[in-house]
Amino acid sequence: MMLFGIGTLPLMLSVHFLGASYLTPAFRSRMRKMVPVFVGFMGVLLILRGLNLGIPYISPFLGNEASQAINCH
Repeated sequence: MMLFGIGTLPLMLSVHFLGASYLTPAFRSRMRKMVPVFVGFMGVLLILRGLNLGIPYISPFLGNEASQAINCH
């Protein structure tokens, strides 16, 4: 984990320092307003997936295979 952190540190620091100079305050404001919308959309999507309603491309098909126990002899 320490090596992963050391490997990603240069990119994260460059995004922090370079991104602050390129992003306008208006763009930051729009992004702050879009974050709750995105989180809400992801919440609804995950709830629909969990309900297993059979909606194409949203909820995967979980047939009887998922509920059957494996019996090893």
